[in-house]
Amino acid sequence: MSSTTKCCLGMLIALGFSSILFAVPASQQKTTTKDHYLLVWAGDRAGKGNDFLVVINADPSSPDYGRMITTLATDQQTVRVHHTEYTMPASGMLFANDHDVGRTFIFDVRNPLQPRVAASFTDLAGYMHPHSYLRLPNGHVLATFQHAHHGAASADFGKTGGLVEISDTGEVIRAAGNADPAFPKALLMPYGLVVIPEIDRLVSTNSSMHDADVFSGATYQVRRLSHLK
Repeated sequence: MSSTTKCCLGMLIALGFSSILFAVPASQQKTTTKDHYLLVWAGDRAGKGNDFLVVINADPSSPDYGRMITTLATDQQTVRVHHTEYTMPASGMLFANDHDVGRTFIFDVRNPLQPRVAASFTDLAGYMHPHSYLRLPNGHVLATFQHAHHGAASADFGKTGGLVEISDTGEVIRAAGNADPAFPKALLMPYGLVVIPEIDRLVSTNSSMHDADVFSGATYQVRRLSHLK
């Protein structure tokens, strides 16, 4: 790794242009907490280089604690590196996005020492610009997509989006739009998620990633988790 890349990474961590997660090898997840690693999803602050994943030694008992172990560059030029999943998935298949590009990467981090890009996707099921990812009890990922593909002449272009359930290979399982005829002029851009499987409920918030609309989204929606209605 070049000294230039290291410098950019340091700025990204300091300024918050990254997402971080802890991981342990899949073979050790049920037996020990030894050999922790910190995964940093980052990009080039200048927007000239590509998005990349960094693996850092996070085991306090290790002599290499805090040191970078390896990196994995993607083929995506950095625009806005944004969310990963909130917690490390048991499957070891980690979702992460460059939001403004509208592209999601699925990283295979089952062996944190040798991460790889397993798949990537952009628009799915008629929705674009995924924002947040949440693991469901069945192991799939439920993602909020900020925008739906409306007709070019539509007056409410981009003001609604949808939820898409996705497998670890990037396959669409099911999807549901969040447009509501009772609120035709409301800004309904799906943002955050929480699931409550015990009562078959899903709660999603609506908020925009666009600065001009940042204070316009002030709604939430409650659905049945079983059928997304």
